[in-house]
Amino acid sequence: MTPPPAADREAAPHPPAPAVPRPDERPWRPKLRHLLFAALLVSGIIPLAVASFLLVRQNKDVLEAQERLVLVTEAGALAQQVSGELASMRKLLAQLGQGLLAGVGESDVRARLREPWVGGYLNSADLGPPQGVLHLRVLDDRGEGLSANVGWVSEPGRVALVEAYRQALASGRPVYQIVPPAGEPAGAVTLALAVPVARRIGAAGEVPLRTGGTELVVEALVEIKALGPLAAGRGADEGDDGAVGAALVDAAGRVLWRSGIPPSLEAALVASPPLHDFVTRPLAGLGQYPVEIGGEVREMLVQISPIEETGWGLVAQKPLSSAFQAVDQVVSNALWSTLVLVLLASFFAALAARRVSEPVQRLAASSHEIAAGNFGRRVEVSGPTAELAALADDFNLMGEHVGRYVEELQRAAAANRELFIGSLRSFAAAIDAKDPYTRGHSERVAALARTIARHLNLPDDQQHRVWIAALLHDVGKIGVDDRILKKGGVLSAEEFEQMKAHTLIGAEILSPIEQLRAMIPAVRWHHENWNGRGYPDGLKAEQIPLYARIVAVADTFDAVTTDRPYQRAFDLDEAVGTIRRLVGSRFDAKVVTAFLRAYERGEVRVAPLRPRAVSAEPARRPPSTERAEARGG
Repeated sequence: MTPPPAADREAAPHPPAPAVPRPDERPWRPKLRHLLFAALLVSGIIPLAVASFLLVRQNKDVLEAQERLVLVTEAGALAQQVSGELASMRKLLAQLGQGLLAGVGESDVRARLREPWVGGYLNSADLGPPQGVLHLRVLDDRGEGLSANVGWVSEPGRVALVEAYRQALASGRPVYQIVPPAGEPAGAVTLALAVPVARRIGAAGEVPLRTGGTELVVEALVEIKALGPLAAGRGADEGDDGAVGAALVDAAGRVLWRSGIPPSLEAALVASPPLHDFVTRPLAGLGQYPVEIGGEVREMLVQISPIEETGWGLVAQKPLSSAFQAVDQVVSNALWSTLVLVLLASFFAALAARRVSEPVQRLAASSHEIAAGNFGRRVEVSGPTAELAALADDFNLMGEHVGRYVEELQRAAAANRELFIGSLRSFAAAIDAKDPYTRGHSERVAALARTIARHLNLPDDQQHRVWIAALLHDVGKIGVDDRILKKGGVLSAEEFEQMKAHTLIGAEILSPIEQLRAMIPAVRWHHENWNGRGYPDGLKAEQIPLYARIVAVADTFDAVTTDRPYQRAFDLDEAVGTIRRLVGSRFDAKVVTAFLRAYERGEVRVAPLRPRAVSAEPARRPPSTERAEARGG
C-alpha cells in the first residue's frame, strides 16, 4: 500500500488513544503472588523443571561442541599427516635426483643416465613397498630414462606417471596425480608424484627449465599410507549411513578419491556450500549441507581441511543425526530420569500453572512480535490476576504509540537517505556530464573504490564513506572552465594548473556540509603521490589519508580504461599492469594489493567503450600515465 504524501501525513491528526479502565473499575481478581505461592507450595515443579531443562541444555551444547571438535581435530590431523607424508616423499625424490646430477660421471645428463652405476644407485635408494613406493623411474627432458626394480605398475598407474611427467616438465614444479583404483593394491590410495630436478634451484623453490644443464624428472607411484585405514575394508561406492566418509578434492572442487561416499553423495558434496567455500578460499572449514538418502533429506556434517603440500582438501563427513547420536542419548536419559518426578509434581500444579502461564505466554509472544516490528499485535485483556490484566492494557496502549512513532520515523529516515544519496549521484552525474568522455566516471570510480575498501577489510560504514568520497572526488570540476574540461588534446602548463585546482575547489565546496566532512580528505588529496610528487600539497606515504589513496587507484584505473580523444583505452590486463608499475611512486602498495585481490576474483572490470567523438585534433596518447590519470580523473 502506497503511503500518503508527506503533507497529508503531517496534517492528519493522530487517532485518539483508547480509553483504559482504571484499576479500581475492574472486577476483583486474586493477586499473582497468591497463586504462585500456592503452586510452589503444592508441587515444587518450577525449580525441578528449570534445573532439569538447564542441565539438559548445557550438556547438549557441550556434547555437540565436542562432537564437532572431534571431527575438526581428526580431519585436520589426518590432512597434516598426508601433507607431511607427501612432502617427505617429494624431498626424497628431489634428493635422489640431485644425487644423480651431483655424482661423478658424464656432464651430459642423457649420457649419465646410460652409465652402469645409475641403475645400482636407484636400486640402492632403500625404496619400495615398505616405504610406500610402488614404482620409481628417472627421465630426462625427452622422456628417456630408466626405472628402478621397485615394483610392478598397472596401466592406470602408467598413464598417471606419463601425465605427471608432462605437467612437471612444463611447469617446473612437483605434480601429484591420483591413480584410479583399478589395478592398484586393495585398500590403498596411490598417486603418481613427479619431481623436476635441475642443477640450480630458483629462489622461490621452483625449478627453472633449461637452466644449469638438462633437467631430470624423478617420479614414483606412491601409496599414501595415512589414508590406508580409510580405504581398507570397503569399496569406493559403499557407505554406511552412520559412518564417516572421506574424500580428496582438488583446488577446483573435483573429487579425486573417495571412500564411504556413494556416487549420489559425491554429487551432493561437489555442489555443497562448504566445498564451494573451500574452492573460493582454501581454508579449513566446518559446515553442513542437505542430501537425500533413501528418499529422506538428511543434514550432513562436513569438515574440509587443506593439504598444504598439494593444495588439495581432505573431506570428512558424517550424517548429523549419527554425529549427534550420543548427544541425543544423553538428552533422552536426562529427560527420562526426571519424568517421573515431573509427572507427580504436575498432577498437583496443573490447574494453577495453566491459569498463570497462559496470559504470561500470550504477553511474551506479543512482546517478541512487537520487538520484531509487528506493532499491530495485541494482547487479550484476560487472566486470573489484576496485575496481568492491567499489564495487558498498558502493553496494548504502548504498542500502538510505539508502532505509530516507529512507522513515521522509518518513513522519514528512508526518504532522507534516498534524497541524500540521490542528490549526491545527481550532483556527480551533472559534473561528469560536463565532459562527454567522463560520463559515468564518478559512479564507476565509486563502485571500484568500495570494492577495494572491502578487500582492505574496512568496516561497512567506512566502505560506504569511501563510496561517497569517490562519488564526489571530482566535485571541484564545477569550478573549472568547460573549455579546459572538453579540450580534445594535451593540456598546456597553464591549463593543467587550472585543472589541478579542482581538488581545492572540491574540498572548499564540501567543507560547510557537516555530513560530508569525512570525505573532504579524499576529494582534496586523491591526486597526491606516494613519493610526494603529487598535488595540491605534496603529501607523501602515510601522510596521505587512506580514503584518498583508495580513490587514487580507482580513479586512475577508470581513467586509463576509458577511450578519449587524447588517448586510447587500455585493456584490462594493460590497465592492471599500469597500476602495478605505479606502486611505490604513485600508489600505496597495501591499497594496490587489495585492488589486485579484487582483480584476481573477477571483481574488476573495464567500462564498455563508447564511440569516439569527432575531434579537431588527432587522437594521441599523453606522454605519461600520470598525466593521463590527472586529465581523466
